[in-house]
Amino acid sequence: MTPNKSHLLNLVLSFAGVILITPAWAWNPFAKTKSFKEVELSATEWQKVELVAGWAADSGNNLLIEITNGLPGPLACHAVLVNLQSGGPVKKAFTPYLYIPPAATKQTGVNGVKKGMMKDYALNCSCWKKEGDKTCVDPGKK
Repeated sequence: MTPNKSHLLNLVLSFAGVILITPAWAWNPFAKTKSFKEVELSATEWQKVELVAGWAADSGNNLLIEITNGLPGPLACHAVLVNLQSGGPVKKAFTPYLYIPPAATKQTGVNGVKKGMMKDYALNCSCWKKEGDKTCVDPGKK
């Protein structure tokens, strides 16, 4: 090897060694400073979420659900369960989750639930809370 190639190889190996032994507690610009947990809504929080369900005038085959978020943080709705008059359930998972920012309204539909066949329905939604807090917050805000 020529001296220049040898010097370059030593420099690269030294740099790689520094990266590998850098402690885990080093500053990371992408690390979150606050710890948040996604949790199911409490009964009190559900009172701040407005739900409206029905069918469009021109189609009685698909249940439409409108969700208005009255919480201070966003909602993530994972699925809906519709119980039919006949006793059978219709389940729909939202992939990706239905994300509803604070003070916003979103709509979704459930195919195959004909008008007059629904007994009741339930949504599975959650929000984010800072560790130890009881209030839904927006984990994206500082």
